Amino acid sequence: MRRILPIWTIIGLFLFTACGEDIDSPEEKPETPEVSIVFAPLKSAADAATDPDNLATEYAILNLSIFLTDASSNTVTDKFIHQSFTSLTDTSIMNCKLVTLPLDPATIPAKDIYVIANFDDTNSMSAVRTLDDLKALQTPAINSPNILTTERGLPMYGETFNVDFTKTTDTPPSVMLIRTCAKIRVKLLFPDATWVGTDNKFAIENAPKYTYFVKNPNFTIPTTDLFDYPRIVFIENTPQEYVNTTYVYESTSVPRLHLYTTIAGTAKEYLADSSFPLPVRNYLYDIEIQILKPLPASSASKTGDAPNFRYKITVKN
Repeated sequence: MRRILPIWTIIGLFLFTACGEDIDSPEEKPETPEVSIVFAPLKSAADAATDPDNLATEYAILNLSIFLTDASSNTVTDKFIHQSFTSLTDTSIMNCKLVTLPLDPATIPAKDIYVIANFDDTNSMSAVRTLDDLKALQTPAINSPNILTTERGLPMYGETFNVDFTKTTDTPPSVMLIRTCAKIRVKLLFPDATWVGTDNKFAIENAPKYTYFVKNPNFTIPTTDLFDYPRIVFIENTPQEYVNTTYVYESTSVPRLHLYTTIAGTAKEYLADSSFPLPVRNYLYDIEIQILKPLPASSASKTGDAPNFRYKITVKN
C-alpha cells in the first residue's frame, strides 16, 4: 500500500510520546504482566484531509479478535475473541486501536499475530484451533448491498509475523488491517444536455456473497454462491452527472455491471463486461460511464454507427 510507511512513523511517534509514560512508569504498571498491540486501519487523519476517496467510516473498528501462534507454527496458542481496546484519539491518528493482552512478554516466544475485525460470529472464531481453521473463516454472507456497509463495519483482516514481545516494551508492535472488500464507485455522465437519462440505476451481477478473511490466492467461490445486486439508484451531482458507491467482496470471478436509464421516454440498458475489474480487497475502482447522443442518421451513414455508450475504469489502491 502506498501510504503504509507514513502511518508507521505516526504511530511510533504517537505511542512514544503519548503512551510511553503509561507503559514505562513503574508506579503505573499493572500487577499482571501484559503485552500491547496497536491496530492501524491504514488511514491517518492527515491522509483523510487530502484524500476524499477514503472515508473514516470505511476504516471503523467495531470489534477485534486476535489469534497468536508460535512463529511459523500452524497451531493457535492464544486467542482473544472480541478483545476490548482503547481508541487512540490523537489528531495524528485515525481509528487506531490499542489492545492490552494478559500475557507475560518475558515468558512467551516470538509470535505470529492474526487479527479479524468487524466479525460477529464468535462461535466460529472460538472454534479456531489451527491456522488452517483461521483460513477457512468466511466473511458474513450477504444477499443485498445494504448489508455490506460502513454502518455495520466493513470486515477487515491483518497479520504480522515473528513478533518478539520481550523487545516491544516502549513501542508496541503494529498490525495493519485491510478491508476484505473492494470499493466500486460508478459515475454516470451525459455529455449532451439534450440527451440526459432519468431513473438512473446500476446493478452488479455475479458478485460473491462472501469471501475469506485470510487472503489466499488459491481460494475459489462456487458459482452457486454468486448473486446479483438489486438495482442501486444513482445520486445526482449535477443535471448531467450521477454517482453512487457500493462495496463488493474480494472474488475470483469477474462481475458485470448493468446500467439502466430512461432517455426520451425509452428505457435503456447497457452492460459493462469488457475489462471489468476483478474485485481485490481494499482497492478502489472508479468506473466512469458516458452515454452519448446518437449521431443523426445522415452523419451515421457517412461515418458508420457510432456507439452511444463508453466507459473507462481507474484503479486506485
